[in-house]
Amino acid sequence: MSQSLLVIAPHADDEILGAGAIMARAAQAGARVAVIVATDGAASDPGRDATTLASLRREECRAGLERMLGYVPPLLFLDQPDGSLSSTAIPRPQMAALAAFVAEAAPDTILVTDPADGHPDHKAAFGLASRIIGSGTGRVLQVMPVSQRVDRRFDPTGYDAIAVGDFAARKRAALACHRSQLDPVAGFSLAPDICDAFTTVEYVRTAYDRLDRSNDAIPAAHFDSLFTQSPDPWRYDSEPYERDRFQRTVAALAGRRYRSALELGCANGALTEQLAPLCDRLLATDASQAALSAARDRIGARANVVLEQRTMPQDMPDARFDLIVASDMLYYLGLDGVVALMAAIERSATPDARIFLASYLGETDTVITGEMAAEIAIAHLPGWTRIHAERTDRLRIDVMARV
Repeated sequence: MSQSLLVIAPHADDEILGAGAIMARAAQAGARVAVIVATDGAASDPGRDATTLASLRREECRAGLERMLGYVPPLLFLDQPDGSLSSTAIPRPQMAALAAFVAEAAPDTILVTDPADGHPDHKAAFGLASRIIGSGTGRVLQVMPVSQRVDRRFDPTGYDAIAVGDFAARKRAALACHRSQLDPVAGFSLAPDICDAFTTVEYVRTAYDRLDRSNDAIPAAHFDSLFTQSPDPWRYDSEPYERDRFQRTVAALAGRRYRSALELGCANGALTEQLAPLCDRLLATDASQAALSAARDRIGARANVVLEQRTMPQDMPDARFDLIVASDMLYYLGLDGVVALMAAIERSATPDARIFLASYLGETDTVITGEMAAEIAIAHLPGWTRIHAERTDRLRIDVMARV
C-alpha cells in the first residue's frame, strides 16, 4: 500500500470518478493523500458564466473529497484554462506552486488520467505527471481511465480492476456533490448509468515503477531474435497499418528539404527508403545488428544514407540535425528512456529542426503504451510546440518545432 498518494485530476470530479475508492482505501490504511486539479473546469457548461462555474467547481471538489475521505486533503488548484491544458506551458507562478506542493506531498505513488482518454486535458495531465516522476519524485506512476469510460469506449485489457466495494455509497455521495456535471444548464452531463459504472469498479494501469527493471528499455537481443527469424517481422511491405504510417509520415514532412536527418529505430530500412529522397543526408540507426543487416540489403549503396548501430539514448550521435524521426519506437524505451532521449534530441536539434513522432495506438506488450510514450516525449520538450498532429484508430503523429 502506498504511504503517500498524489492524484492529478485534469478537472474537478475526475479524482472522484477515477480514484474515489482508491483514495478512500489508501486514507483508511493510513496513507497521506493529496490532490491536484489542473484546470478551472470553466468550459464544461457554456450556459453558465465561466468565472462563476470555475468557483462552483472548486466548491464541488472540496465537498466531494470531504464526502469521499471524511476530510479535505491537501488540495492544489492550478486553474489552467479548461480544454487547453499544456504539460509544458504552465505559467511560472503556477509551476512554482506545483513544485512546492509536490515536494510537501512527497508522493511515492502518482495517479493520473490515462492518456488514452479522448479529452486533450487528460492527455496533458499525464504528461505533467510524467515530468514529476521523470524528475525523480515518486516511485510509481499509474493511470486511471476516465473520459474513455464516460464516452463508452473503454477496453479494460491491460488494466487492473479494483472493486469499489464498501465505498460505493460514499462514492455516490461524493459524485452527487458535483451538481454542475450532473445537472448542467447547457453543457456536459454525467449520465446515471455512467455514474453507476464508476461506483462499481475503478481501473488502474502501471506506467512506471522505479524499482521494477521491466520498465527498462527492451534490449537489442529481442530485436536481433525477431530479425534473425524474418527480415520483415512486422510485414512493413504488406501490412496496411505500416503502409499508411509511411504514407502519412512522408506527407507530414513533405514541402521541405532536410539538410541532415536522423532516423531512430530504422529496423529493416522500410521507412528509411522513403525518407531518403527528402534529405541531403540521412543517418539511420538501430540497436539491432540483425535489423541493420536487413536494412543494408534493402537500402543498398545510397550516397546520402548512412546506417549505424546505435542504442538510444546513450549512443546519440555527436552531430546536429534539422530532422529527427522517432517512428513506432519510443514505447520500447520505457519512461526513463523516453525522458533521456528527449533531452539528447533537444541537444542535437538545430534551431529550425523538426521532431517527428509516430506512435502505434494498439496494445504493444510494453510497460508504456504508444499514447503514453508520445505524451511523455512532448512533456519533456519544453520550448517546443506541436505544428502538426493527426491520428487514426491505430496511429498518432506529432510534429514538433521550437517555439
